Amino acid sequence: MARIGWSLFALASIFVFRTAYADDTYKVASSSLKIDSSRMCLLDKPPLYAVESFDRSAVMVSEAGYVAKQELAHCQAGRAVHVLSIPPNVGVLADINLSKGIYVALDFVSAQPFTYLATVARIGSSRNLVSVKGAYVAGRKLSELRKSAFGGSGEAGTAIISLNGRYVAPTGQMDCSQGSFPGVWDIQGNRRVVADDDACAALFNKNDTLEN
Repeated sequence: MARIGWSLFALASIFVFRTAYADDTYKVASSSLKIDSSRMCLLDKPPLYAVESFDRSAVMVSEAGYVAKQELAHCQAGRAVHVLSIPPNVGVLADINLSKGIYVALDFVSAQPFTYLATVARIGSSRNLVSVKGAYVAGRKLSELRKSAFGGSGEAGTAIISLNGRYVAPTGQMDCSQGSFPGVWDIQGNRRVVADDDACAALFNKNDTLEN
């Protein structure tokens, strides 16, 4: 999948800062991140934006790059914090859970309308852990995969991974209703979750799991 339309994606994407799940606030300041308007952390790669992960373990700073918040908490003047990266050609990093070693990336596949496919993988790997509708599946034709692509903005911070690392909402919508798409995915079970609203929300806000 080339892997897919990066030039189109660059033209189409509008990145925003999001700190809804943060105790700290992060802003880009040249090659540094400004934290709570009081501290500056120099990065070894210039950040494009600063978007906190859902589990608050990392700050995503580019299409592939992220920094562990623990590193930012202990940064020192004159010493650059190393920016880590997901593997190339899997799409834009949309969320990451460092404690569980999981990330989700969204790959841009169409501009009319904007649609995406998701890769959910272990940190350091590009092998998709899911093959449900809406996921990028290696070996399948792009023309077939596009039929199950989903809409959205495709920005960093769009998707969310549950705190326990088992569930992912590729569009950030905690919707487990029967008709939802792409809905919420059970990574371990490689299936879409169907549940009521309260149970669905609990999957992301707590360490709960649904019984199989």
